[in-house]
Amino acid sequence: MPREPLTLAHVYTEPAVKAFGKALRAALTFDEDYASLMDFENAETPEAFAEAVRRFLRRNHKSGVRPSASDLEELMQLARDPKDVRVLRAAIISYGLTRWDKKEDKANSTEKGEENA
Repeated sequence: MPREPLTLAHVYTEPAVKAFGKALRAALTFDEDYASLMDFENAETPEAFAEAVRRFLRRNHKSGVRPSASDLEELMQLARDPKDVRVLRAAIISYGLTRWDKKEDKANSTEKGEENA
């Protein structure tokens, strides 16, 4: 039985997508990791998407904002075909480019301060 294609409305509510988007936002804001942004942008297939995720996690392994292993598993289960990848990358990048809300900003500033101590 074929499954329904992913929709943006569904993907934006997925906790794994939110977690990766938040981590991308932190990487862009604090580490200026534009390479990961480009990796996500250029991923067209599930394999390329998995490679972009791997490189992103490797670059940002010391970041205070990291997705969990269950987030990773959930994200990879969603990326089944090129159409799904386009929807997923759009959602992750969109979350990554949004502004921090004030609560997140304070929490991330505190985490960064603790890492540098």
